[in-house]
Amino acid sequence: MILGYNKQRPTEKNYKDFERKLVRGLSDLEIDGLSLMLYGSYIRGDYNPGRSDIDAVLIFPDNVIINKQNLHRTSIILNDALQGNNISFQVTVTDIATMKDGRFNSYDKSFKEYFDEEARITGTDYREQITYELPTMNEQVPLRFNLRKMRTGLLFAEHDKREDYEAFLTKFNKSLDAVSRGSKQILYIMDGELRKNRFSALRETSSLFPEVNIAPLEEINILYNNTSKLDELYHNPDEMMKVWNSTITFFEEMVKAYINRVKKPLYRRDTY
Repeated sequence: MILGYNKQRPTEKNYKDFERKLVRGLSDLEIDGLSLMLYGSYIRGDYNPGRSDIDAVLIFPDNVIINKQNLHRTSIILNDALQGNNISFQVTVTDIATMKDGRFNSYDKSFKEYFDEEARITGTDYREQITYELPTMNEQVPLRFNLRKMRTGLLFAEHDKREDYEAFLTKFNKSLDAVSRGSKQILYIMDGELRKNRFSALRETSSLFPEVNIAPLEEINILYNNTSKLDELYHNPDEMMKVWNSTITFFEEMVKAYINRVKKPLYRRDTY
């Protein structure tokens, strides 16, 4: 869908209505420690109605592994807020532990000024706890990006499932790809050993990270090698959501295990 071509552009009224419904809905969830931080041109007031995005960060009060029931509840709230409001909502879904650590925070120092000076906060204000850290190796960049995109895909899942089922399927598949590839990337940034097969982590994760449940990665492997099962899953959104949630939880478990296992050297703490 393209605004102005086959989708009506939102008016200023739509922007205000979307924000009101989103803020009210998230507040009504009463998730202790949840934080919505709006920033950018819409908050400054110099946005262009009908073209500008609403930029946001949604921070869950979790230790890397986001409570998927709470994420699903916020997905329903977002879908309700989008009804009748064709807003382009550019949001990063994250957790406070990841933001404090910094290594998997997808924002760099350039965003700190935006957050500090113009952010409109609903819920807990975490700005003083955010660490902005430079990547120390190339693999951190796609890992940060994919963690953000997968979680955001889940946030939009309820809306996509109802309004754009092909987008729903596309984001699901991208999450499977990112997890199967990202799991070996996490192993690489831990030990520096290159693994060519995307399912290499199946053989090694249990020994390096015994606390991580590898069953979701095994399920992805089965789906990739038996595409009829994958095709069948496409027609069962409830089962697909179960796979999607468990897949991202597995990836989060690997990120958490890495953060807990690999301490940041004090002599090169790239926190601005």
